[in-house]
Amino acid sequence: MFEFLFKKREQETARDVELNKVYEELKKAYPSDNIPEIRKKYLSMHIQKYGYLTYPFQKALDELTNEETLFALEEKWKQNNVFKDGKFHFKNNQISPLARHQEKTSDWFKHEGHDIKLLNLAALGNGNKSKEVGKFFDWLKQLLILPTGNMDNGIYNTTIYLIPFHPREFGCAYLPKSSEVSSKLKDDKIEELTGMSAKQQVQTFIEMAQLAGHPVIYDILPQTGRFSKFVLANPQVARWYDINELQKQLIAKVEEVAEFLSKDHDQDDIQIAKDVYIQRLQGSSGDLSPAFQELYNNFDGIMAEHKKTFSNSMLEKGYQIKIQKRVREIVAKVHNFKNDKKKLEESDITKQIDTIQELMNEGLWPAPGGAWCSAGVPIYDGMSECGGYPTFKHYDYKGDDVTAFANLDCQTPYYFVNLENGKFNEDVIELFINSMKQLQKDYNFDGFRVDHIDHIVDEVSERNGVPISYRAPRYVLNKLNTTMKKKIPYFATLAEYMLWDNFLKEYHQDMKFDLLWGNDIISQFDKTPERISEDNQNLTNYNIKFKKGNMLSILKTYNNQDGEFHCIDQYPAQLGENGALYKWFKYKFLPGGKYAQRPMLYVDGDESFTQGGTEYTIGEEVAMKRAENENFYTKFDAIDRFVKNNNIINNGEAQIIVDDEDGFSAWLITKEPMKTAYLIVSNHKYPTEKVMKTAATGESYKELVEGYPVFDKEIYIPSDYDLKNEYVLKDKDYEPQPMENMDSIHFEKLDPSEFRIYELIRG
Repeated sequence: MFEFLFKKREQETARDVELNKVYEELKKAYPSDNIPEIRKKYLSMHIQKYGYLTYPFQKALDELTNEETLFALEEKWKQNNVFKDGKFHFKNNQISPLARHQEKTSDWFKHEGHDIKLLNLAALGNGNKSKEVGKFFDWLKQLLILPTGNMDNGIYNTTIYLIPFHPREFGCAYLPKSSEVSSKLKDDKIEELTGMSAKQQVQTFIEMAQLAGHPVIYDILPQTGRFSKFVLANPQVARWYDINELQKQLIAKVEEVAEFLSKDHDQDDIQIAKDVYIQRLQGSSGDLSPAFQELYNNFDGIMAEHKKTFSNSMLEKGYQIKIQKRVREIVAKVHNFKNDKKKLEESDITKQIDTIQELMNEGLWPAPGGAWCSAGVPIYDGMSECGGYPTFKHYDYKGDDVTAFANLDCQTPYYFVNLENGKFNEDVIELFINSMKQLQKDYNFDGFRVDHIDHIVDEVSERNGVPISYRAPRYVLNKLNTTMKKKIPYFATLAEYMLWDNFLKEYHQDMKFDLLWGNDIISQFDKTPERISEDNQNLTNYNIKFKKGNMLSILKTYNNQDGEFHCIDQYPAQLGENGALYKWFKYKFLPGGKYAQRPMLYVDGDESFTQGGTEYTIGEEVAMKRAENENFYTKFDAIDRFVKNNNIINNGEAQIIVDDEDGFSAWLITKEPMKTAYLIVSNHKYPTEKVMKTAATGESYKELVEGYPVFDKEIYIPSDYDLKNEYVLKDKDYEPQPMENMDSIHFEKLDPSEFRIYELIRG
């Protein structure tokens, strides 16, 4: 209906005019006249008071009509001065709240008290009713309940962190088939009303979110799906194997090895072992009796070295140019491209499945990734059982076999560097960066989170500064981040780096990342108040030299998975409801001060204590099943809002007073020259917790343990302060309750994860 509205963004069409055309059709279909006046009054007054609808998302899905959603969102847009008299009013270059506030750096992203919420658009459907994925109005309901910030305290509204919304392979968001928007996300009703395609619906949601004051960042990948459209349009971005040729080379070597071994073995035995080896190489099970196993192992040991030699040779630059040429020819043949069509775009790949089938018939497969610790090239090991796909061995920088850790054989890492000599493929790097620039332009993203870059500067990926693995080199990431920040000064960059070996300088100064993922998700059991304070101090020690700005930040992570990733297996649901609230509370109430500003990450569903399914719904395109724990939400939300609205907490610094082994802990939050301070007292033990222990044999194991109350504890009020109030949750907010001034506070009992908030005044 409105195809003319969605021309390329570089054209000078006024975006507010375009959006108003769409919004007019939405309002015709879902008019506010359908809403009772008393309901309108409730929604308006509520959002005017809080800045957002203080509902857990499941309640919003169950209760809100589409009419109410639009009506209530108008209040958020009005608060951002972009909506008046039923219409949007904004300039094309001021859609992002960061542009409207004329931000010149990415410091907004790092601020203490700022929240980042991980969302999967597909998961935003009502999973309590069906697996039907989230659609346009589900996304808008999420936008309505997203907490606002407090600009008086320098805190922006909650940043939306979107995981990839592309069509995917193997139920994994990080294996995109193309850069298109998944067709499963398209709302047919919205398309009928407005003419918006799936991509345009996502673009409009992001635009509406930014106009409501929420920055939006996106998960980008230095890899792609095995035969993605990007790979087919640009074969040079991948390393390629000619499996048919490798099979010929290896079978020829089998004959040589058989002849070599025949000196010491019976000829018939050699023939049996050789036949089974060839069968297995070609994907047949190849039964072998135990009597021949030793001979077969000898065969396999010798052939393993030949596999390494042939694989390394085939992935050298000269050989790759030949294979890439063949791939281009096959792509052109399948699509009937003319000879003069030199440069392809993803949109040119209209016969993806046919092209993949033809490449497979010719034995042409992109070389895969590998394990987190693998180095060098993947070594071809033979076809899978039944011959459906090639399998690979992976080795680390010491030459040890790490195939058991490999989980990335179905991805295609970009061919950024020639591993045989360490030289960079600048054309591939430029193509990758240009694709990221286009991605940002298409959706107006305010930042990127870069996936799978956790081990790129340590010994598993570099030798004397030269890349030795398939992972993205630091040179590429520096170039990407520098390019994006030059184009957009406020552009934010988040690295998936869990602080192994403390490479802060390398990620911050060498690669230009603003924010690091941190190690909270693998250290939940270890993050006592004292340990969090130590983390803050370590960051302060690093940042103290950046007095003029451009400091590094490290996430405080409440949750980003739910234990389905078993090698981590640390998540809030293990802690029980009170324990999960305490985890949220202590991260919020342990600020690190000027040089350790740290935002907070949480996941869709956390706000109502959803205890499982996060990993599943991140991977698959299905709606999330959510808990309906409104009592938990009320406390979770009140803690967050208390901090955002309190300048002393979000700009101050916590100092540990006591943090005992039994769990009794207390700390003081101050901000000079303010006279008000906050005393926090708690039992930092969780009701239940999975902890890491070490057996007598030296092996580590995890065990679920219970926390216990602490009794008869006393905390002394600092001598230069008077006790004024205790803050207690009343309805939706923490409110002060006057207290008698005294020198100390006695606690007969503090249950696991119980916490208390006291306000002090300096005399």
